[in-house]
Amino acid sequence: MRIAIGGIRGLPAQYRGYETAVDEIARRMHQLGHEITVYCRAKQADHGPPEFAGIKLVHIKVVPFSHLETIIHSIAVGLHVAFCKRNVDVVHMYNAASVFGGLIVRLAGKPLIMSVDGVDWERDSWGQTARVILKISYWLAVRIANTIICDSRTVKAILGSRFKAKNIIFIPYGAKRIDNVTKNYQHFGLERLQYFIFVGRLVPEKGVDILLNAYNKLATNMPLVIVGGNELDPEYVAMLHREAGANVKFLGYRYGEEYESLLSNARAYVTASKLEGTSPSLLASMGAHVCCLVRAIPENQETGGDSVLYFDGEIEDLVNKWRMIAEDIEIVNKYASKGYERVKSNYDWDVVTKLHLSAYNVISGDVSGEG
Repeated sequence: MRIAIGGIRGLPAQYRGYETAVDEIARRMHQLGHEITVYCRAKQADHGPPEFAGIKLVHIKVVPFSHLETIIHSIAVGLHVAFCKRNVDVVHMYNAASVFGGLIVRLAGKPLIMSVDGVDWERDSWGQTARVILKISYWLAVRIANTIICDSRTVKAILGSRFKAKNIIFIPYGAKRIDNVTKNYQHFGLERLQYFIFVGRLVPEKGVDILLNAYNKLATNMPLVIVGGNELDPEYVAMLHREAGANVKFLGYRYGEEYESLLSNARAYVTASKLEGTSPSLLASMGAHVCCLVRAIPENQETGGDSVLYFDGEIEDLVNKWRMIAEDIEIVNKYASKGYERVKSNYDWDVVTKLHLSAYNVISGDVSGEG
């Protein structure tokens, strides 16, 4: 099968979320004999390599860090599919804002699948105009795409009810099980199981300010490591730096072995995020054999089941639960093991890949299994 994928920044994955999903899924599809083309966002005159792990890469230049970057790039992808890549069997666009390119794909007569995240218009980081555009994007997506993929049953139900959509299916996100890690974490002056970690974009809905407040009340010598950034809102990031104590380490974005080492050797992954779909960082932490403490929102509870610790949204409860894992290594080990086993049973990338191929086969008219 010939599959074109758009809506992400590019490969190899330098961001978590959609980029990691495409990295994992596209490589497996290629190994199964499918022809994969991934559209990447080029921000320099010298475009990147034409191939990655057997996957063809098409680089289209966009304005970097523009709030309209996803929309503009998706339109360029749609035009390229319509006029330059007419022999594609299925187009898969990630992110609801890519629907404007998806519309061109459908007008060109190509089958379209779209992957959407949580209820994005409720994110605190968006202004009123952006929220309206996102609502329009979701409304349009469920009407023009052959199939919508959600990686959360909770989000699937919300979108199905709000937009009266019958074409939404659930396919879980996957998680890498991290077993062999390096000692790169020591380069940051950290000791194994003697620090906490947050991984994610530094945006208001992730609740990093709440984490910092709770951490200050915790009165522990174990550092809090913040992995992530936000190029679009440096003022918010600067505010977090001002609120943080001396024992908080902002490490920016980290990837590959360095990221895996930092994650796998942490005592616990902690997040106060108020809005999620399926959280890739939560799954990654569970797959890294790390104890997790997260806010008890339905999306997190769906992902973690009884394998992670929850706080009720109040800072006092967060501090109490956090203090418990700071003081009791047996609880840490118990939830680290439970989370790892849950990932093994429910979030396997090989299974996720086969489910995507099945969805592609349905809308492309190919019912022969894996194409």
